[in-house]
Amino acid sequence: MATFGKIETHVDPSEAGKDFPVKTHVMFTIRGQSQTGIIAKQLKNAAVIEIDEKQDNEDLINHSNGVVVINYKQMRKI
Repeated sequence: MATFGKIETHVDPSEAGKDFPVKTHVMFTIRGQSQTGIIAKQLKNAAVIEIDEKQDNEDLINHSNGVVVINYKQMRKI
C-alpha cells in the first residue's frame, strides 16, 4: 500500500557534505554565473539550496522555483 504525505528520512551526507550543514550560506556556479544561497536540505552527495534573489538572476529563480540541487564539491562557504 502506498504512503502519501511527507515522509521524514534521515540522510547521512558524504564526507564532503559534513562541512555544509543546513542554513549554511554558500556560493556556487550555475549556467556559467556565480550564485549564492542557503542550504535548505542535505542529501548524500549534494544539497538543496534556496537561491538568493538578485536583479540579475530573475530567470533562474523563475525556472527553478528558487531552489537548485548542487553537489558539495561545487560549492564553497561564504
